[in-house]
Amino acid sequence: MSYPVAISASTAATRLANRRGANDIFLAGEGVEFLFFIAATEKRRESYRVPRARVFDTANNPKIPARDLQHKELKLSAWAVDHGVPSARPEQLVVQDGYPVLITEIIDDDGTPLDQHAVGAVLAQMHQQEPPIDEASQHANIYRYLGQRISHRYSRLSAQHQMPSLPQETALIALLEKSLRRVSLLHMDIRRQNIRVIDGAPKALIDWSNALTAAPEVELARIQEYSAITENGLDYTDIVEGYRRESGVVDESTAAWRILRLDAALMLAGVFTSVSPREELAQLFLGRTCELLREL
Repeated sequence: MSYPVAISASTAATRLANRRGANDIFLAGEGVEFLFFIAATEKRRESYRVPRARVFDTANNPKIPARDLQHKELKLSAWAVDHGVPSARPEQLVVQDGYPVLITEIIDDDGTPLDQHAVGAVLAQMHQQEPPIDEASQHANIYRYLGQRISHRYSRLSAQHQMPSLPQETALIALLEKSLRRVSLLHMDIRRQNIRVIDGAPKALIDWSNALTAAPEVELARIQEYSAITENGLDYTDIVEGYRRESGVVDESTAAWRILRLDAALMLAGVFTSVSPREELAQLFLGRTCELLREL
């Protein structure tokens, strides 16, 4: 079946709402890859997670079909709800004008500042759960994957920007495998925009597209880099304090920690130099990348 190229993601969302008898729809949020709409029928409200494209081809998601990320969101958000992790319950995955659209329950957000200790506690509780079996098997060679990802992202950035040298990929992988032991399901995109909040309390983690099964340090290292972006609304120190109060363990003393922060900084530098260009943040994370490379 073919679909008109001119149909936009927003138009597809409106058509879906009309098809489902919704009398009102509006854009409630947007990210680099997805748009989030809220639609209302006579009896209920529902949320649509709509990809901006049918296939993503960016520095961080090269040639990834949107349906793959939607299936992942469906599976992992359902796992989260079933394991006591605050998340929006998925309801149905449908195709509208060629766009795979995930319909979910609505979790409201009152716009209050996020309780940093509370989100740390949520992450600690999640990291103490047994990860889904299929996710764990999919990422059996997670540190090899991370080493390869770091090398790939470094090569793309260093082709355009002058940077210190990167250690051999095999050396990176060996350090990660030596230092990191436990494995947990990680959300990997924790920021205020992806958390529904009421009175400061995290009521739902949304957008599980970047989730991995790996050591919790991988998640915390990314949060530390994310916290440098004001609009992300994160305080790394308070998050870790809340994390440790709930028996979460994170070791920042290993050589692996700098490698994990480098992985996050490289990703952010790639986003802000190409996918979503922002000069100030591009310079910030290019600088962070260089600083971390010099520390390795």
